[in-house]
Amino acid sequence: MKNFIGIFLACIVVTYIFSFFFLGLIVENVWALVIFAAFLLAVFITVFISQESRIEELEKKVEELSSNKQD
Repeated sequence: MKNFIGIFLACIVVTYIFSFFFLGLIVENVWALVIFAAFLLAVFITVFISQESRIEELEKKVEELSSNKQD
């Protein structure tokens, strides 16, 4: 959960900067758009990071099993 909150706050900053330059004149309620876009980005990034750590754990288990099988 700590990772998600950190990523979420970073995404808010990035999307706010992006919206300041590109969406400031188009959308009237910029803050709602920024928070929603940051939430979506944070969810996707958190899912990818958790998948990466799960893949690394599986790689370690496969290496252990293959080394045990060779003995």
